[in-house]
Amino acid sequence: MENTHSSTTYTKKEMNGTNTVSKLQIGRSESTSIGFKMDNIQPIWDQRVLLCHDAIVVADIHIGYEYELEKKGYIIPSQTKKLMDTVSGILKETGVRRLIINGDLKHNVPTGSWQEYKEIPKVMDHWLKYVDEIHLIKGNHDGGIEGYLPHEVIVHGSTGTVIDGIGYFHGHGHPSEEVVQAEMIVTAHSHPTVQLKDGLNRNESYPCWVRFKFSKDDSVGEGILMPTLNSLLGGINITKGNYLGPFFKRYEIWDEKIYLLDGTCLGTREGLPDSEESV
Repeated sequence: MENTHSSTTYTKKEMNGTNTVSKLQIGRSESTSIGFKMDNIQPIWDQRVLLCHDAIVVADIHIGYEYELEKKGYIIPSQTKKLMDTVSGILKETGVRRLIINGDLKHNVPTGSWQEYKEIPKVMDHWLKYVDEIHLIKGNHDGGIEGYLPHEVIVHGSTGTVIDGIGYFHGHGHPSEEVVQAEMIVTAHSHPTVQLKDGLNRNESYPCWVRFKFSKDDSVGEGILMPTLNSLLGGINITKGNYLGPFFKRYEIWDEKIYLLDGTCLGTREGLPDSEESV
């Protein structure tokens, strides 16, 4: 049974209450997932990583983002090793043999930075020590990404791909019909966050997962919208704005359940404060 909040305001105290949070530790044998789990598809709570059959899925890594910030006058050390170690640690813990990157491995467009040319090959070589396959679905920041990657990495176009019955696409372009007709779709690109009030009545933004349903022909599809792996990135406040990308404009979306990274279910998007206001 899901833990949900029915009120229209949420505080930090409520979200961290002992009776509202159910967590899934890293591992494939656990079964408690507060209603998110479906055939071994679920987030690894307290991480920005999806466990999907024999794979883990990450999205919106944006290696090279620090270079853009540096050009704007903000000096931030590279976070790439931290991201690399997070993923490799989860690969070791879960024992999965496949890594799926659902778009935006790199950040700078149209040309890359010295940071990306230096760090991306090292990261991929490191992850290849733990898995048999790495799949990369190209995002809008991944132009020319093939030039950064070891030849072992399998690159898919922006229309996505189907792996073990699950359709993956980044979200900046239209997914293929094969992806849409998959048993479940997984997308990213929107950098979803939810804005909530803390105990001092201040607004704070929290990255989140969104599980939703959508209409396709004469049937109902199910999907998951992923948060960013890179915590430096901003996001779309889904309590006020719409998701990004043509998929969400083309298909009717409903029953959008919102989950914080720790597993707290906030209920449906319609029940969140300001959910019907426009940006």
